[in-house]
Amino acid sequence: MTSEGFIALVTPHEQALWRLCYRLLGNRQDAEDAVQETMLRAWRQIEGFRGEAAVKSWLYRIAVNYCTDQLRMRSRRPAPASIEEMAEQGFEPAAGEADPERELERRDRRGRLRQALESLPEEQRVPLILFAQEGMKYEAIAELMQLPSGTVKSRIARARSRLIEILETEDGNNPAQAPSKRVKGGRKA
Repeated sequence: MTSEGFIALVTPHEQALWRLCYRLLGNRQDAEDAVQETMLRAWRQIEGFRGEAAVKSWLYRIAVNYCTDQLRMRSRRPAPASIEEMAEQGFEPAAGEADPERELERRDRRGRLRQALESLPEEQRVPLILFAQEGMKYEAIAELMQLPSGTVKSRIARARSRLIEILETEDGNNPAQAPSKRVKGGRKA
């Protein structure tokens, strides 16, 4: 395949890949690096692509594999000790907002959710992100992750339950005393 053909094949999926990598890795620079590495790996493996899966699914599989490797390596590194180190890892200070208090609350909620997501086991986190944030269907996730559809459904259900438990515990609620809640589409019903 020519480089022009390859570019035409993968370019329509670049933004979706970036969003996926950002959601998995949690910062812009790492997401950009992950997309670049995904494209490089796809180029190297293009001869092995037989068209049995959609191009997007193939690229997502490469990206998920790369991102999970990065997350494993990240968990072995010590946490940043200073603002400068955090900036190097993609931290962006809050931009001016009309209502700083509301922006602070929003960032706090997003940060708590991101931390809760990161605390989930990889086998639950990845399918939940693909389902709730990427909008993929169970069958597509199952194909991408090479798992039975029922396994994907149960992992997503367990991930949702665990997220609710983590977030309620952080909010000072005792999930053991709270009435049971049904969760659908990532939201409490």
